[in-house]
Amino acid sequence: MASFNLTPVEKGILRCRHTGAFTPEDIQSLTVFFREYHGKLLIDLGGTDPSECLRHIKHLRPIMPTAAIFGAEIDPKILEIDRSYYANEVRWFKTEQEALEWLRNK
Repeated sequence: MASFNLTPVEKGILRCRHTGAFTPEDIQSLTVFFREYHGKLLIDLGGTDPSECLRHIKHLRPIMPTAAIFGAEIDPKILEIDRSYYANEVRWFKTEQEALEWLRNK
């Protein structure tokens, strides 16, 4: 079983929910997904220990689609990347409502 699941929220926005430990296959799947997906992503870290997920977010950040993260306290600095990258905006929010509102307005 994958360590994450993807479900539609509304047109153009998918929810990615962390559900367990990442396998190498999960990381490969996420990498392919991030490179091919051109919509917006709502990343839900609620109910999990976000430390493993945050480590992977940091490494995958340059290829992530426009995304809003909520559900766990994180240091927004983990989302910062060198300006030399052509990257989509990724932000952290305290609540799902704030995250969704931001995504809708992007």
